Amino acid sequence: MPRMQEEVLKKLSLFGHLHNLVREHPEFEVLCEPTVDRYCFRYMPNGLQDDRREVEQFLNRVNGEIVENVRREGFAITRKQVGGRVAIRLSIRSETTIREDIDATFEAIARWGRLCSRKQLSVSVS
Repeated sequence: MPRMQEEVLKKLSLFGHLHNLVREHPEFEVLCEPTVDRYCFRYMPNGLQDDRREVEQFLNRVNGEIVENVRREGFAITRKQVGGRVAIRLSIRSETTIREDIDATFEAIARWGRLCSRKQLSVSVS
């Protein structure tokens, strides 16, 4: 199998793994299906789903903060707008990325999601 084809299959496998982590976690929402070069999703504390503007603004602030904090830790994620929503975008560029890297990145995102949502809730209530 040609090297490029192997890399594409590896990336698809890694994104498939991330997709499963996101789908199975009650506090995340898939915003677009994985492709060969990126995947977008967002954190939704306690499965919070509401179309009200205040809730969307809250979720946008939380997801923006998650990206900032996780990036400071050295993880390669970015912020992306998907249908007016702030999304967490993960790209796999390196051929050395392994499944454990995806797990560590997702764990950091989930950890910061809990912290940032609590912070935003306390600011909103004050």
